[in-house]
Amino acid sequence: MFKKIRDSIYGFISIDQQEQEIVDHFAFQRLRRIKQLSLTDMVYPGATHTRFEHSLGVMQMATEMYDCIVSNPANKNLLEDEYALSDAGRQRYRKIVRLAALLHDLGHPPFSHAGEDLMPLLPNTHANYKKGEGKRFEHEAYSIEIIKRYFKDIIERHPVNSNYEIKVEEVTALLGDGAVKTNAMSLLWKTLISGQLDADRADYLLRDSLHIGVNYGLYDRERLVHSLTIGRLETGSLTIGIEEKSWHIAESLVLARYQMFSQVYFHKVRRIYDYHIYKATKEVLTALGQKKGCYPPPDKLEEYLKFSDWSIYAEMLQGHGGTHGDIVLNRNHYICIDKTGIPPSVEDDKKFKSLKSKYTGADFYIDEKAAHTSWYKLDKDIPICGKSATVPLSQKSRIIESMLENPRQKRFYVAR
Repeated sequence: MFKKIRDSIYGFISIDQQEQEIVDHFAFQRLRRIKQLSLTDMVYPGATHTRFEHSLGVMQMATEMYDCIVSNPANKNLLEDEYALSDAGRQRYRKIVRLAALLHDLGHPPFSHAGEDLMPLLPNTHANYKKGEGKRFEHEAYSIEIIKRYFKDIIERHPVNSNYEIKVEEVTALLGDGAVKTNAMSLLWKTLISGQLDADRADYLLRDSLHIGVNYGLYDRERLVHSLTIGRLETGSLTIGIEEKSWHIAESLVLARYQMFSQVYFHKVRRIYDYHIYKATKEVLTALGQKKGCYPPPDKLEEYLKFSDWSIYAEMLQGHGGTHGDIVLNRNHYICIDKTGIPPSVEDDKKFKSLKSKYTGADFYIDEKAAHTSWYKLDKDIPICGKSATVPLSQKSRIIESMLENPRQKRFYVAR
């Protein structure tokens, strides 16, 4: 028995009884109260969509990608020869991919990525701890813990799972669960959840563009999905990539991401609201007695899951967000009075140093993260799969090759 959910991108998304039970769970419903793009609606009023609808969309996108890959006769034969993957095995991994895609964002803090700097620091007993790094927990760590604690029974004991016998660790393995030993099949399908060609970015580019009302993030979704295939790397392992004849769709996806980051995600007003909501939320967490003004760690999920955009706003309305909470509530943000070139020059640095001497206290802010990302990472180079060899996209596209440098820009904001 399936239920259909109307979606702005895909028309209808079908979910089975197990997936319905997951969606109805309080930990998943919390995503209705976390906006996908934090306070981007301060600039683009339509940007009020949530992690809830995005998560459903990623499941649908990942499913379409998976189905197109395994329905290709050549890929089907390759999977049978390499992994002895039968029809039943293909259906089983399809379900694992759907569950991982549906649950991948469970651990996001309020205001999405703008709240990640309020995650607690890794303890020195953590496997990823390195002295002096100051590394924090990431939302993926929370997602994995939430799945294991709250969704284990739904995944393993639901009647639907009698067809698959899926273990919860097989789902978290696709999300980068370091406590789980991954096999070659998990590593292959993990690229649909986290990679340059993943369903996550494929969905958010289209969804963000639609709700914001811009065309920057648009690309040919049907062409992308139907161009996915399986190739073989020089190491001999299998990988998911793009058919050689369709490599331009991979290029267009990267360009769409570049346009969205440069024109929307790094918009000067949108960026300053990340700062304001960070400061306001830290005040709220401090007022609520949270250690060092940070969210509870992953081993205190009951406390963590109480937080959402709504709960933080409620505290700000009570005056617990401080000056920055008032700025958010009244849209009275700091203004950008200067910015550097890309990248900043020696003269830019001198100019900013001079500006800092003119302002004291908390009445200015320097955003050093603006445009500080790589649009395309060589360690996740999109494979272009030809008949004789698999080559990276950066070797096929001069445009992508020119985008490999990490662009940097600084902006100087002051209080009104």
